[in-house]
Amino acid sequence: MRVNNRVRVNILTLLILTSLSLSGQKITSKNIINKLKKKYKFTTNLKKFAVTYKYTGFNPYQSHDYKHPEDKINRFGIYTIEVDKDKKEYFTHDKNQFPGNFVFEFKHFKHKEKAISYDVNGVIRGKTLRELKNNAYEKQSVRAGNVLSFEQVSILLSNHNIGKPLRIAISDKTVVITHTNHKEITNKYTFEIPSLRLKILESTEDNSIVKYKDYTSKDTIEYAEKLDVYKKNKLSALIVVKNLKVITGIATSKFMIPKEYVLPKKNVVSESKITKIANNLYIINAFNNSRFILLKVIENNIMVFGAPRSDKSSEKIMTLIEKKFPMKTIQSVFVSHPHSDHIGGLNAYAKKGITVLADDYTIDAIKNFPAFSKSINTFKFKTLTNKININGVRFYVLKNKHSFKQSFVYFKGAQIIYEGDFLEIPADNSIATHLSNVEKQFIEFVRKEKLKIKRIVQHHRNPNVSLTTMNAYYKANTK
Repeated sequence: MRVNNRVRVNILTLLILTSLSLSGQKITSKNIINKLKKKYKFTTNLKKFAVTYKYTGFNPYQSHDYKHPEDKINRFGIYTIEVDKDKKEYFTHDKNQFPGNFVFEFKHFKHKEKAISYDVNGVIRGKTLRELKNNAYEKQSVRAGNVLSFEQVSILLSNHNIGKPLRIAISDKTVVITHTNHKEITNKYTFEIPSLRLKILESTEDNSIVKYKDYTSKDTIEYAEKLDVYKKNKLSALIVVKNLKVITGIATSKFMIPKEYVLPKKNVVSESKITKIANNLYIINAFNNSRFILLKVIENNIMVFGAPRSDKSSEKIMTLIEKKFPMKTIQSVFVSHPHSDHIGGLNAYAKKGITVLADDYTIDAIKNFPAFSKSINTFKFKTLTNKININGVRFYVLKNKHSFKQSFVYFKGAQIIYEGDFLEIPADNSIATHLSNVEKQFIEFVRKEKLKIKRIVQHHRNPNVSLTTMNAYYKANTK
């Protein structure tokens, strides 16, 4: 049968219109999952990729000034994660910068049966390797997915039949899908119409809200470049996806460990105990070499230097002290600066009427710490000023870039310094390849004051830094 040109055109037009009608049909609760599967079909075959992103945190109590967590001086990190879903392998390069130019840089990977992490600059762990747990790949795969909008949609499409039935609400501009899984975790996904881009993800798992912005496309993959993260309805972080690319695999060179790094001989758990280090001066190795607390005994009273991060930790420390010195009373506890890991356990001391020793800025920050809002009236404070002497203990208060004010303690007779975040020398006393601005300031201040030093006790990780090691660290990183 012959068909004239006009009929052909009409038939073609009808076919095009029919196709457009079907593809652009109204979104309903019955077809939304299929529409999402069609749009995000590429995730099924995306098995190998690398993502680089910048994370900027807004934690007031890890900031230079708790009143201004948005300042550029505060914490940010640049992270690159390469994932091979077929081999269940990954490589990650993490570079974190904290106030005061503390740079903590790590590389870690899972390759075949080996999962290893090492400290690039040697600031935290020195030359000691860390073997990672069997779930290292799963953790990093989830971490990469957390910054990629399409991976979050892929999770929904993979698990939408698990748990309670979906709740779907459709308006002119959005589709909201609420999914509660078998663990009673509820995730609420808000998609934009007609693009079906993920705009908001709310989760009860960590009480977070993530807003996805500035969508772009690369290698036919569409994703949000910017993520605003809210915790407890407050902006807690900004994430910017700097680069995303499909890869053919992870280069084997990235699984190589530098020669000078070694595994610890034994993974020995250190018992928390009290050890005498000088006349009337004692040290507590708290929490398996991660934190160290000092005590000074003055007749029937005890001064504590360093508060752990939680009430439970503080209670453990006080129990140790009470068993060792049953006839003595804890009089005071010293806090170097108001970061959460240094003040989080103060409530336990306040309940016992123990005085908090801190500078004026730190006291002000403690008074405004949200966790203490209901108990702050029970706190007792004594304000430290620079070079104040209390019971033969001298306190130095310095303005610095890590915390607006930070203090350290000098025990003149014992020639010992106790400090919080002024110095970061690893436990193996190896010489790191990065010296922060705060450490440089601290070392130069100690030299200017001509303090005689036999030992520096760091609150973090290393309780026995010699003057020789401190000087070698400074010399290796200054010109």
